[in-house]
Amino acid sequence: MTNTYRWSCVSSEVAWSPRDGAQLVSFQDKLFLLGGWNQYAGVRDDLAGGGVGAFESEVCSEVWCSDDGSSWSLAATAPWSGRHMHGAVVHDGHIWVVGAENGIPDDVWKSKDGANWELIAATVPWQERGNQMVTVFDGSIWVMGGQVGAAGQTNFVADLKAGKPFPPAPPPLRDVWRTKDGLSWELVTDHAPWSPRGMITGANGGVPVLHNRMWILGGGYVGTGGTTLTSLRYDLEQQPRLKTRLFHNDVWSSEDGREWTCHLEDGKAPWPARSYHDTAAWDGKLWVLGGHRGIADHADEIATEGNRNDVWYSEDGEHWQQLPLTPWRQRHACAIHVHQDALFLAAGSAATISAEQVELSKHDFTHCVESVWCPGDVWRLDRATTAGKP
Repeated sequence: MTNTYRWSCVSSEVAWSPRDGAQLVSFQDKLFLLGGWNQYAGVRDDLAGGGVGAFESEVCSEVWCSDDGSSWSLAATAPWSGRHMHGAVVHDGHIWVVGAENGIPDDVWKSKDGANWELIAATVPWQERGNQMVTVFDGSIWVMGGQVGAAGQTNFVADLKAGKPFPPAPPPLRDVWRTKDGLSWELVTDHAPWSPRGMITGANGGVPVLHNRMWILGGGYVGTGGTTLTSLRYDLEQQPRLKTRLFHNDVWSSEDGREWTCHLEDGKAPWPARSYHDTAAWDGKLWVLGGHRGIADHADEIATEGNRNDVWYSEDGEHWQQLPLTPWRQRHACAIHVHQDALFLAAGSAATISAEQVELSKHDFTHCVESVWCPGDVWRLDRATTAGKP
């Protein structure tokens, strides 16, 4: 008898509008989808895809809930500002939202039901940042790494056209912080051995916990003069600033947040380097799902989104297997969590670009590509036991 895994589509017609950078948690036997980003939501129905929602700008503070991932209802438009790639975890009987990516001050909120929210801290002692890594471990919420000073999705091309100078190199963030109450924070270390990174989300905030250790699986970083904008739309040689976009596929773990172990002899996992991917610990294994890669690795992918849908798992962070035949569309910045003893996946940037837009972006790196968002969907991964079958 052999244990394998099987994907099934829970819903291809969800109530919420397409989005990426939203976060998913399992709390009180329900799934909660929090926040997210869609640059066309509420503006261009032909580009934003199906669904409804109350996007007041490119980011939202919606909180949607579901018992099973199929039928969704809007629990609240939360009082915290709309956000993308924020931290969302369950800790001490509450859902917690920590920080964001999109240029707003880092704050901390919690809720006992997903509908009513309490501001715990309007500011935090750690430096303002985006794409930080978040987890719950050893009775605390942890924040580590992330990015400071990267030009955002909305202003990079405009600043180039206006001839604005780029800011100086951002400080590399390798700090690790922990808190039990969201208000009092302890600096565990300000110089972890892994290279600066972030752009990882997933179950338990994106830093899975397995074998009583926290695990960092890959990640991305933007160097001086770079941008979080998808780099694969432009010719690398014509736009050298995009070379500062870094993608990792190394594996690190720690039992205390201070001392870290780099796994694998050459420091690289067999799965391709990536950012904006999702990670999880489920069924006694570490999981890496989706994301996207950089043009520095795949020059033939110029003018594509470079999204991925490969799925990998490992029992020890060193020996990895790929789960074949992923049925869901390629995407990055999706939302993942363990619920009902299964791994749920929702939302994400599963956009498509027309041939005309592709050609325009190849010849003009300042062209604002109009990608079409695919409708939101929800998938679940279950164990599938087969006896005597291939």
